[in-house]
Amino acid sequence: MNYHLMVDDKFINDFISDAEKAAPGNNIYIIDGLQENARHVKNPLAVFAPYHTSAFRELTKNMTGSDKVFIHWTSESAISFVLSLPAEIIVSMFFWGGDIVEIPFTRFKQVVYGPKSLQYFEKYEERAMVEWNLLKPVRTYKTFRNRYIRYPKEQRKIAKRRERFFKRLNYFFNWSEIDFEWIRKHFQTDAAFGFFFYNFNPKPEPDTFRSGGAQGSSGITTILLGNSDTASNNHQEALEVLAKFRHEPIKLIIPLNYGDRRYGDMIEQQAISIFGKDKVQAIRGFMNREDYYRQLDEVDIAFMFHYRTQAAGNTLALLYRGKKVFLHHNSTVYQFLKEKQIHVWDAATAADMSFEEFSRPIQSAAAAENVSRTDAIFDISRKMQVLQEILS
Repeated sequence: MNYHLMVDDKFINDFISDAEKAAPGNNIYIIDGLQENARHVKNPLAVFAPYHTSAFRELTKNMTGSDKVFIHWTSESAISFVLSLPAEIIVSMFFWGGDIVEIPFTRFKQVVYGPKSLQYFEKYEERAMVEWNLLKPVRTYKTFRNRYIRYPKEQRKIAKRRERFFKRLNYFFNWSEIDFEWIRKHFQTDAAFGFFFYNFNPKPEPDTFRSGGAQGSSGITTILLGNSDTASNNHQEALEVLAKFRHEPIKLIIPLNYGDRRYGDMIEQQAISIFGKDKVQAIRGFMNREDYYRQLDEVDIAFMFHYRTQAAGNTLALLYRGKKVFLHHNSTVYQFLKEKQIHVWDAATAADMSFEEFSRPIQSAAAAENVSRTDAIFDISRKMQVLQEILS
């Protein structure tokens, strides 16, 4: 039996459908959360059982050496469970990005965040805030201890546990060998690489594909900035680069509906202060996948300033729509796509571009090459063959 340790995320429904095609009836899908709180996972085969509960222990109590465990989001609770298993049980992980690169916070933060984003992260997100209240000295002391005394110890504990996990890991599944090399650079592991990708989005209908963008007669260049309201988007650094175009005919679409609302408020206000309210459209409410991808159809340029693997699904969906995509050269997504001869631009170089050069649409031939080369990389038949092999 295959035991899938999962979280409530938009990719999980499609994965369950694919896994059932590959190995019907041979999988148990366990969501680390309560069903009443689920926003994404609707598949009836999913079982909601937080990993610390008796319901989870009941589901996993009969595991044997012939069973396999697959982690979809490498949380601390999932790692702790895996480290308790007998060595003969095969353990695999599907790499997401933030579950490794941003945990523990202290280890990789210098390579995840730009200078201003790092300042925000360290001040507001990295550690719990101290609740200063002279009328409640005990609470003040406890929150001070959690921020300044207990935190470093907990971070070291997480780091050591993750070192043990990667030594225990058997398979690492992802579509990018560059990410696997990043793992091997930072962790000691004998895990084998396996090809896999989650369904990011079906290709749009032929009449939706518009190489050269959607400017049309409006003359306005629509720029998608980032993919979520998380500091690892490095929005502040991106806004600094784009500020030189504030007097040009542009519109910024900024998805800020998936992460930290306080951070999203700050970024929305910064964008408005630079570009003006009429040029900024912040997406703050929940959008289903279909509506979101329709929004992408209206974009001319995508501008992603992530330093780590992030927003891959958005990037690929934009390439399929013939859009001009800027990614930061620090990102392994950028490095991978350039290695595969996909036409993308380095976001860091936009600071030296004229608006004409920046906004110039991708040529039709290059956009078509992006589609064909992306098709060759993200081969669904190859992925399904891998799933059949690992889940059978």
